[in-house]
Amino acid sequence: MSTSHNSLYNRKKSMAYSFHSQSSFKETPSMRQRKERHYSAGEDDLTDSNVETDVLYPQYGYQDDKTTITHSPSIDVFDNGMAEMKRKMSNGSRLSRTMSKQSLLYGEHVQNGDVFLSETVRYYVYSSQENGNTVPIQHLLSTDGRHGLETILETTGWWVDCLSPTDEEMHVLAKLFRIHPLTVEDILAKEPVEKIELFPNYTFVSFRSFDIDQETNQIWPYNFYNLIFKNGLLTFHFKPSPHPSRVRHRLDQIKHHMLIVPDWIHYALIDDITDAFAPIITQIEMESVSIDELSLVLHKSERSDMLKRISRCRKRATQLSRLLAAKVDVMKSLMKRYEEKWQRAGGYGALIQDEYSTTSPDEVIALKTLNEVLLYLGDIQDHLVTMMQNMSHYNRILSRAHTNYLAQVNVDLSMTYRTTNMVMNRLTFLGTIFIPIIFIATLWGMNVKVPGKDYLNTSWFFWILIGMFAYCTLLTYFGKKWRVL
Repeated sequence: MSTSHNSLYNRKKSMAYSFHSQSSFKETPSMRQRKERHYSAGEDDLTDSNVETDVLYPQYGYQDDKTTITHSPSIDVFDNGMAEMKRKMSNGSRLSRTMSKQSLLYGEHVQNGDVFLSETVRYYVYSSQENGNTVPIQHLLSTDGRHGLETILETTGWWVDCLSPTDEEMHVLAKLFRIHPLTVEDILAKEPVEKIELFPNYTFVSFRSFDIDQETNQIWPYNFYNLIFKNGLLTFHFKPSPHPSRVRHRLDQIKHHMLIVPDWIHYALIDDITDAFAPIITQIEMESVSIDELSLVLHKSERSDMLKRISRCRKRATQLSRLLAAKVDVMKSLMKRYEEKWQRAGGYGALIQDEYSTTSPDEVIALKTLNEVLLYLGDIQDHLVTMMQNMSHYNRILSRAHTNYLAQVNVDLSMTYRTTNMVMNRLTFLGTIFIPIIFIATLWGMNVKVPGKDYLNTSWFFWILIGMFAYCTLLTYFGKKWRVL
């Protein structure tokens, strides 16, 4: 069977499964409207063993008591997901990781350190409540994982940070938090594109950070996949990163003084990622200024590694410019989303408390927090724009230094060519002087009749020497006059 036939067969089979699951209970008009608005895929049929269909069309809308579809995460969904995973694993069927188009074309690219370690704490469940704390979890599909999620699902301001989730864990999380299949595909495929997407129950933000290899000094970028829910934040990444721990420490310091909302947690994470660019940009600034100054004053023997320094600095500057360029667009889209949300909430007019005000004190606090988040995001955008301008300036400095270096090399080559030409001219002139003399000596040195041979005195010999000396003196005079010698 060809590939197109396989795809058509799987699609028909998936549609038949979705139709069967939707027709297994009576649908009310309110449920029909809610389903159209929230992309619900029907009832979660735990007896179905078609793994491929479940991956392509996950049933992330959970039905409770055959009457209503719950819109908030419930620990019952987690229990059902664990039971389903155990059943599928016992049947020998496992979920296959989705591959991106780049991986399909060029193969999987595995970097150092991007290896799953069973003993590593891969999940951190954080609660911003005053008596809340951070729960480290090694395996999500365990008693500890269930307890950690159960403690934060009914609260506000929670954060679940996930490191290298497995396919089974990702499937359970998609069921629990009702994550769209496109988002699951982007996360499991490790798509490097930075973007923001709006879904009915969450906002998906892909933001890129980087890691520097201490041995090779190479920059390795990796993505944070952030899902902003109404009550919490869910983040995924596939490399160990210091950003989440620093953000949790920052939240612990301020959660007793202000209201922590998911948008503020997401801002703190993006702010920490943005701040990580500052030290390396400072290094590029110092290196580019040093190269610009040294490219004109170093001697020939000291410029041997200048071209390598320029190349390394320009390569790093290009990498950072590439990482920063997409972030500006993401921040513009994110701020536009918050501005629309702020305008729908009433803007600054809703913050005015008088006898005609209909806004409750809790709503006022939430609006002030939203306004603070919008202001802080504007500050991040200003930092990103400034960094982009600085990187553009440093690239111009390096380009100018590269041009100056090549100009210095050309000047040195021209001086070398000039010296070589002068030496060749002198050698040519000296040849002009001595070749006739050598010719005469060689000619009369053969077995021929030499003029003055019949005379026994040395007058002929001395006259010949005097003529040769006069010839050399005359040519040397003209060589000095013509600045050949």
